[in-house]
Amino acid sequence: MTNVILENGFSNPESEKLYHKNWPDEQNIRKQKENGGQCGACSSFAPLNPDWGVCCSRKSRHFKETVFEHFSCSDYRQEGWGAHSFKERFMP
Repeated sequence: MTNVILENGFSNPESEKLYHKNWPDEQNIRKQKENGGQCGACSSFAPLNPDWGVCCSRKSRHFKETVFEHFSCSDYRQEGWGAHSFKERFMP
């Protein structure tokens, strides 16, 4: 599958399904999201607009995907809903 960065939707249909089905097989990620652990507050989220951005975490299975700001993943790193540092993401 080829990934194409989008500005207003998920670039990976499987990730979109996870979001809409609320991570049916990943209770820890569902709870994380419900408790505010969402991409918009992750240090690896590069916003494209107020709702969508690109995951820049090499450790995430969603690396280089366009994801919704309220999405989440197992490599979530809390940094807040402002500017992000990407500090840990690009180290070898």
